[in-house]
Amino acid sequence: MSQEQKKAHFQYPKNLIIKMVSIEDAIKLQYSNGIECTPENLANTEIKDFTYHLADILTKHLENIKAPIDICIEKKFFIDTSGDNPNKYIGMLFLEDNKEHEALTSKLAAIAYEITHAVINQKDILSTSYTKYTPPEDKEFIQKQSENFINKKNGQSIKHAFTVLPEIDQKKQSNISLLVNGQFCAPTIKTPETMLIEGHALPAGYNEHDNTVSLYSIETNNKISSTPFTLISNHTEHLMTLARAKADGKTLYYTGKSSEKSKGAKKQKEYSLSTLIILSDDDSYENFHLQAT
Repeated sequence: MSQEQKKAHFQYPKNLIIKMVSIEDAIKLQYSNGIECTPENLANTEIKDFTYHLADILTKHLENIKAPIDICIEKKFFIDTSGDNPNKYIGMLFLEDNKEHEALTSKLAAIAYEITHAVINQKDILSTSYTKYTPPEDKEFIQKQSENFINKKNGQSIKHAFTVLPEIDQKKQSNISLLVNGQFCAPTIKTPETMLIEGHALPAGYNEHDNTVSLYSIETNNKISSTPFTLISNHTEHLMTLARAKADGKTLYYTGKSSEKSKGAKKQKEYSLSTLIILSDDDSYENFHLQAT
């Protein structure tokens, strides 16, 4: 059978989960010399990337539900030379041709649809409006995988648009088509949670260059912390107040906020100073004693 005959007789797998179809023609004519480019030279790398990423996600889902090891996500890339998408580069995911896999195929298609919808900015402009097809128990999985994908792409631009067509039970609803164009969603910047802080302290020092103040906190049992903690201060008077308290041996009362910020893979607390007041002579630090380390 010739290559042309193989293309003409190609059929989509019966347990097709989802397909990604390029907007641009994959086969184009180079008018300067009349030679057609080969499909390999025009492979849409974004379709490849998206197809592989969805395959990884759906494979994780199969692992979560402890599917039999003989069930696996299969991938195929080709150019359709006829049919509904002539000359378009297509990537697709499917399961082995087995009637017992039909329900799982439809479920995987719904998950792929939900994730695709979550990571793109333009929604369903080619056909149907968004409808949720997945059960509640898949919500956490879909949300986590969508966030991972969004963080990985980080608002990346999409150079070559393509459509995503999940094969959700076609007998019950019309065709679904999602356009992947423009750019992927950007990660949501989470506002760090803040907590109000206050207490009594003794002056330790300050760094005028970094705008920071260091204090020895005084615990409720009147013990003084052996290690100072640092607060960010944006007010010059805080430095002057601390300097006076240190020179005169005074106790301080402070208020501020603490927040948790990410630093690489780790999280650390950051303190900011709101008010700093010198207490009366009755509260000098001679009344307190150092806490044992």
